[in-house]
Amino acid sequence: MPFDQSLVPWIIAALLLVALIVVAVVLRARATRALAAAKAAADEQARAARQQHEALAAAHDDALAQATDDHARERDALAEQREAALTEAKQARDLVAAGLKWEATSRDDLAEACRQLGVDAVLLTNVVFVPVATSASSRFVAQVDHVLLSETGVMVIENKGWNGIVFDGLTPSSVFPAFAGLFDETTMTPPFALQVVKDSPTVLTVRTHLGRDAPASQVRRQAQRLSDRVQAETGVRLWFDTCVFYSHRDATVFATERDATDGGAATAIVSHRSQLAGVVRELTSRPTKKLSRARVDDLARLFASYGADVLRFGAHAQEPREAPVASTPQVSVASASEAADVQLPDPTE
Repeated sequence: MPFDQSLVPWIIAALLLVALIVVAVVLRARATRALAAAKAAADEQARAARQQHEALAAAHDDALAQATDDHARERDALAEQREAALTEAKQARDLVAAGLKWEATSRDDLAEACRQLGVDAVLLTNVVFVPVATSASSRFVAQVDHVLLSETGVMVIENKGWNGIVFDGLTPSSVFPAFAGLFDETTMTPPFALQVVKDSPTVLTVRTHLGRDAPASQVRRQAQRLSDRVQAETGVRLWFDTCVFYSHRDATVFATERDATDGGAATAIVSHRSQLAGVVRELTSRPTKKLSRARVDDLARLFASYGADVLRFGAHAQEPREAPVASTPQVSVASASEAADVQLPDPTE
């Protein structure tokens, strides 16, 4: 059967229509994919933006919480510091107020020795300060009974106004053999002190001061603390001689002349004014000067700023007009005692 040529235009038209339909379908599919991709990209951007916002909000909340905690800690620390400062101030006021009352006799004896010997020295009584080696939780106020300053040496003097019979470094049985059975001397390893007080016609009280509580150990510890304080203030490390003075007029004292049981320089133990004068003479008559006159005056001003009572003798009788304590270290001397911690000293001891 012959091909009908009249059908050709229709066949071509049909093919073109199919082609158009295919193209339309393909384009629609591409548009759909593109739209889906754009939507996915937009969703991803929104999700990332949301996460970033949440992260920033969380960081802000953390920073705010941290700042609040830091502020609370700073506030608590300032409150603790204020409380510690108030406590220290009260302790210092109490010690300053009571100090001269307890140290009046020993101060007068030291002053008399300085006058009779004609020495060039400064005597400071009741030096009150905060030791430098204490933590914030265990800060306390220390008190030194007397400091004697001279160009040839400086000395810390611990006053003990104990009455009764006192044994310092000597066991009772070594002085009175009949006392061998009265006291337990097995614990009396130097340094130690024993005080026997007659509280009534029929009652004797025995007080023992062993090891760290012994007066010789106490004065060396206080000398170390004061040396550390001076170094912190001026940059100068001072060597303090030490002395224990039993000043009560009614005390009978049996003691070693020197105690060196802590391994450092020996501590003089004296109970009579003549012995005290000998210690002052030995300190102030040494052939070598360790401090200049200006340095002695600077230290006197420093200790006076700690509330100390000041008495001046000889070349130091007149208070100089120079500027306050110099801070440039020119003298470096080792401390005479080892550092140790004790409780706040009892001014009545």
